[in-house]
Amino acid sequence: MSCEGPITDENARGIDVSRWQGNIDWARVAGAGVTHAIVKMTEGGDYTDPKFVENFQGMKANGLKAGVYHYFRALSSTPCEQLANIKARLAEVGFKVGQDILAIDVETNRNEAATADQMADALFQLVTLVRVSLLEGAYPHIYASPSVWSNSVAWRKYDFSECPLWIAHWDAAQPTVPQTWSKQGKSWQWWQHSSKGRVEGIQGAVDLDWVKP
Repeated sequence: MSCEGPITDENARGIDVSRWQGNIDWARVAGAGVTHAIVKMTEGGDYTDPKFVENFQGMKANGLKAGVYHYFRALSSTPCEQLANIKARLAEVGFKVGQDILAIDVETNRNEAATADQMADALFQLVTLVRVSLLEGAYPHIYASPSVWSNSVAWRKYDFSECPLWIAHWDAAQPTVPQTWSKQGKSWQWWQHSSKGRVEGIQGAVDLDWVKP
């Protein structure tokens, strides 16, 4: 593992990856002390990360706690189209509800034309569909940076606080928890604290995360 970022014995070490990390040696990743990983699965209504199945199977085969993430698109695909994409891909890998993590990645990149209201409306619809149709009532994680969530999503319109928070806040001693969660007395579950980590088994930079037990 990299020495970047805060050092703590309380939290588990995680990474999140996509096709940009290329071929990953998951046995070496596990041997380096990484115990959790989230892999990119889908985006919008019709895209699948080409490394998704390989990465998900690799991490599971090497004992890592598994997660997948879907990159949310507010306008180019309807929530129902995105649900169908997610559902089809999960079926390919035997995703285990209650054991494996499903996260929705909320960013402004490729959502530039969406208003804050449109972001919130479509996201709430997708969260509800995923919770009811796929996760047996459980809530998906939400990934966002403090600035994107506070400034680009009309978060006051809905209660997103039931969604476990995966906060993206790099180079900080502690991450800023948006009011959606902090006002409810909640904090982060995953914290992506660096985008420039180095881990055995992965060539080049990789996102590093702390994961609460």
